[in-house]
Parts: sequence; structure tokens; C-alpha cells
Amino acid sequence: MSPFRTHRATLTLALICWTATATAQQIRLYFSPNGGTAAAVATELATAKQSVFVQTYSISEPQITAALIAAAGRGVPVRIIVDKHQQNDQYSSAPKLRAAGLRVVTDRVEALQHNKVIIIDATTVITGSMNFTASGDTKNAENTLIIHDATIAAAFTADWHKHNDHSSVYHVVHHDDFKPKKLPPCLVPPLSPRPRKELR
Repeated sequence: MSPFRTHRATLTLALICWTATATAQQIRLYFSPNGGTAAAVATELATAKQSVFVQTYSISEPQITAALIAAAGRGVPVRIIVDKHQQNDQYSSAPKLRAAGLRVVTDRVEALQHNKVIIIDATTVITGSMNFTASGDTKNAENTLIIHDATIAAAFTADWHKHNDHSSVYHVVHHDDFKPKKLPPCLVPPLSPRPRKELR
């Protein structure tokens, strides 16, 4: 059996076993827009003590961004995977996260890095349809699950590492670099005078 099929079978078995024993204390469900998802995610991140693994197409939501930076400030290792298309996204929080010292990488192998997952302390999984963006929280129809279960967290962590292994370091792109630069007046070449018509 291939490693992928083994991983998928393990995850399926874990989900079946977990579903049979899940309680209201282990899972919370949020709907967007305006269902309090970003605040709930930030609250969970505030509890992180050991590790935070993030995998998302994009990230820009201010509360979640601030909570990730705060976790790193407490000494919690925070590791983030984003899609390769975020490299040039001027709205992405990735440059701010990198500037704060967090490790951010881009997944360039798959057509899209479309997972939306946060794993906290190997015990909590946040996942669903919502990218961690302001639009996902306040404008789009989305769903998000917060699951407290170490078995589910282990399965998601294994998949996170699989994608992390083939990702590359996110490099900050300064969008001003793409704007045409204005030359100072002293360097602007003078206009060539129009040739005068010869008098006859």
C-alpha cells in the first residue's frame, strides 16, 4: 500500500473512531459571515503553549494575525504554510508575520494549497472552509470547526509536515519595486529642441 493510501486509511479510521466518541466539549462549530469565527480562533491561539502549525491558502485577518504574533512572542514556535500565490499578494499578512520573526513558507508543489488548518499544542485542530482573512470572517459563507482531540490533531500534523517538507521559504516582495521610479529633476534628460524650419 502506498504511503498516501496508508495515511488516508489512518485518517479515515481516526475520524470514525473519533466520531463515535465525540462530545460537545470536543467540538465547536462556527459559521460566517459575522459568526465570531476570527475571535474564536484568536482565543484558541491565546492558549497555545507548545506549538502552532498553520496551513492556509491566505492569511490577512487582523485578530488572527495578532494572535499568531503574540503566541510567538510568548516563545511558542509558530510555523505557517501559505499558497505560492500569496508571494505577491499585497493584502497578505505573510510579510508582517515574517518581520515579526515567524517562519513562513510557500507550498509550490500542488496547484493550490487549499487546506485551512491550525493545529495547537498537538491537541486542538481548527479547520473548515474559511481562509483566515477578513473577507472569510465577515463577508463569505463559510464554516469552521474547532476540534479538541489529540488523535485528529496527530493526523493533521502528519499532513502538515508532508507539505512543509516540499515548501520553500517565503520571501517578502516589496510592491513599490514594481512601480516606475520618478527621476529627480537633475537627472531628467532635457527635451531636444525642435529643428527650426529653414528660411527660404
